[in-house]
Amino acid sequence: MTNFKQSMLLNQLREMPHFLEQAFLGASSVLLTRIPTNDSSPLIEHLWHVRDCESDLYSPRILRVINEVRPRLNPVDVSAWPVERGYHLRAGDQAIREFSSLRLGLVQQLEEAPELALDRVGVRFDDSEVDVYFLIEQLVDHDRDHRWRMSAILREIAENTRDVASAL
Repeated sequence: MTNFKQSMLLNQLREMPHFLEQAFLGASSVLLTRIPTNDSSPLIEHLWHVRDCESDLYSPRILRVINEVRPRLNPVDVSAWPVERGYHLRAGDQAIREFSSLRLGLVQQLEEAPELALDRVGVRFDDSEVDVYFLIEQLVDHDRDHRWRMSAILREIAENTRDVASAL
């Protein structure tokens, strides 16, 4: 990666742990399990989803492409994870801490990877090739999508709280 591109992407990867820690660390289970009006997932599902995607999807793909020659990147069905993995029964703080640790590890490995390794490609299920840049940008987009969705849930909760308070 060029120094500028590498720096930009690594900084974007560092944003999600900070966001989760600042916005949700110490949040009550009532807040985290509240069913939002405009999202199919409560906050607890978002927290565990991003954590599990880090350990079981994005990081392994990125590191396989860096460390292997043209690895096959098979699709992963994440739709059953909330029920299979019992997201609603798990602590949000644990998801945040584990995610932050995993992400820090990924960033460190990317910082230490030889530049040539970052140009390697993996082969997707449709035989198209994706490089490390694409996979990192896909992860950054995934982070952004969940930050926006989680922020919208927080806005909804804040608006409902204001409405209740003004009615009193």
